Amino acid sequence: MFKLHQRKRSDDRPTFVGDVLRGETTLDRIDDYIDRWHDAPMGSPDSSMELHEFLGMTWEEYRLWGERPESLRFIVAAHRARKPVREILYADRALGAAARSSNKTDAERVLAWLKSRGRIGKIADR
Repeated sequence: MFKLHQRKRSDDRPTFVGDVLRGETTLDRIDDYIDRWHDAPMGSPDSSMELHEFLGMTWEEYRLWGERPESLRFIVAAHRARKPVREILYADRALGAAARSSNKTDAERVLAWLKSRGRIGKIADR
């Protein structure tokens, strides 16, 4: 469901996701990138891009982040691992369950939310 690959903008400059992966920025700086996109001069390559492309996300990743901001770290982790976000969420849930059996992890909350919206199928618990 979630496509992934590290994207670059059309002018080959790195994206937010790429910058995070290279250690050039942190997750909490995403608003700076959004401001940069909003402030791009009309007619510039950045102004002609969709925000999700500018950030380096697929539409589905962007939609997930917009609806569940806590998913951003999983989106970046998926790009790092070159795996779909759902695989990262399931892996984190499994690790979290072993570490904190009485506490629902962010991954569990995002997975439950995605399932409740029909955005991922009924996949057997791992």
